[in-house]
This record gives sequence, C-alpha cells and structure tokens, in this order.
Amino acid sequence: MKKSDFDELERLKAVQSLNLLDQPEEERFHRITRLARQHFRAGICAVTLIDKERAFYVAQEGLKNRDGGERQKTPCNKVVMEKSPFVVADLSKEARSSLYRGLVDRLDLHFYAGVPLLSQDGHAVGAFCIMDHKPRRFSRRDLESLADFAALVEDQMTLFRTNRTQRELISQLERLRVRAFIDPLTNVWNRGAIFDLLARELERARRTGNHLSICLLDLDHFKSVNDEFGHQSGDKVLTEFCRRLRDNVRSYDSIGRYGGEEFLVVFPETDASKALSQAERMRRSISEQDFQLSDGTEKTITVSIGVATFDGEEDIKALIERADKALYRAKNEGRNRTVADS
Repeated sequence: MKKSDFDELERLKAVQSLNLLDQPEEERFHRITRLARQHFRAGICAVTLIDKERAFYVAQEGLKNRDGGERQKTPCNKVVMEKSPFVVADLSKEARSSLYRGLVDRLDLHFYAGVPLLSQDGHAVGAFCIMDHKPRRFSRRDLESLADFAALVEDQMTLFRTNRTQRELISQLERLRVRAFIDPLTNVWNRGAIFDLLARELERARRTGNHLSICLLDLDHFKSVNDEFGHQSGDKVLTEFCRRLRDNVRSYDSIGRYGGEEFLVVFPETDASKALSQAERMRRSISEQDFQLSDGTEKTITVSIGVATFDGEEDIKALIERADKALYRAKNEGRNRTVADS
C-alpha cells in the first residue's frame, strides 16, 4: 500500500471516529458558523467534513441542506488534501473552475475561503469555510480570523468526541455494574442484589406506610430433574422458569435467585390478598405448561410458594422467615400450591 493511500485510510478513520456524519445537527457548531458568517459578512459559512466520496456539512449557515456534493467538486477537498488554507477571490475565473463549475452555476458562488480542520491526531478531516455570491478580497488578517474560528470548531469536535466517549464508558461501566448483580444463568437478580432491593422497599414501606409483600418459590423435586436428565436440562428448566415468572409479574416487581432452585419475588405496594393472587398466577404459569428438556423430553414442573406481607415493624430477616414458614407449609401440604403466612 502506498503511503498516500495509507494516510488517506487513516484520515477517513479519523473522520468516522468523530461520529458527526449524518448525525442530528449540533448547536455547538451552528453557534460558530453564525458568528463567523456575521463577522465576515459572508453569504455562507460551513463546517465541512470530507468523507471518502462526498462532502458533508456538519453545520451551515446560508445553505438549504447538509449535502456538500461530490468530494472532488468542492474546494474543501483541496484544503484537506493539501492540509493548508485555500482562498479564491472569484471561482468563475479560477483555473480549477471546471471542477467548481457546479458551485458557480448551481449556487451562484464566486468567493471561497477555507482552512483545514484537524483531528486530535493531526489528520485533516474537513474544512471551515466561508463562501459568497460575489467576488471579494480576503486579507491575511481575515485568514487569521478564519483560522481562529476553525480552532474553535476543532475544540468543539474534541469535546463532542470526549463527551461521547465518556457517555459510552459510563454506559459500559453501568452495564458491568448491573451484570455484577445479575444471576448469569437465569438473568434475574442474584441473592445480594435482591436482598438490597428488598431492604430499600422495606424501608420505603416503613416510611410511607404502604403495603409490601414477598414470596419465596421452590421448584418441586428439582433435584430429580438434574439426577435423571442432567444439569444441562436442569439449567434449561431454571431459565424457562424465570422467563415465565417475568411474564407474570409487574414491571416494578423484582425477582431474585435466593438459592439453587429457590427464588424470591418482591411485590411493592401490594397487600396480602393481591400478593396471594399474584403468586397463584405465577404458580399456574409454571404447572399448566410442560417444560422441554435438553433431549426434547417434555416434563411437568411444579413450584411451591410461600407468601408474607410486611407488618410495618419487622426487619428483613423476620419477613423472610415468615415467607419461609409459609413455603414449608406449602411443601408439607403436598407441594404445587401457594400458602400465605397467617
């Protein structure tokens, strides 16, 4: 690969990394083009990026759209390729006028002045330019002022990219943080997370006087599934079990894996009667449709559920103990049933 081809490839990567092509307009760039257009009393001012085959206006004043046309037919391409300012007093008389004829004929443009926009790593990604409908002179001081405006654009490009990178990093860290609280097999909260959520809801219920209920669920004879069909089938049952639970709770309810095949569900703002009804709906969703195991076998799975409602004073341990006692009764009374602590 020729060095020039490699340099162009790296330049295009720099353009793409800005994440400004075909994106919604950013006021930060329009503010600069407005000021520059007023300062130079120009008909048009634009922040132009030069992509592989086209020019794109990140911000523009005096133009109707953001399409800068073919790359080779804009003076901004010369600015980028030569990485230096380019000023033309009258495009119609410029030796390159055959290239820029479209600007003259279509937009009635005669004057052009542009300076390169550099990325942080020094690649010319585009041009900051002004254009006018009549020929005009442009002094050295004017060119310095244009370069100052371009530096402001470069600063904003850096900030835009930095802010985006920070947002992506925060989002990634948030995903990692959430993942640390998620059970990887069932994709519900793990034991630590569901306890934290319950503690918060308990404190809120204590403070506001609202109802709060929980239920403990234990898959009936789950060990026999692992023993007879293998752990892969057992994992598949647990995954499907949690999917059915999610389909039968409200968006603000929380499901967590309490132990191997035990699960804890938290029902905020839910009294004993509604919690019992909600738990019974979950139980039916498990027992009324067989589970498909890894080898294709279909098997009926049932669950026992114990329900308890916050009495307004107890702590987490006491509330869970009452739900556990109700679960114990459900198992002793034949399993595949829902029992509320009384």
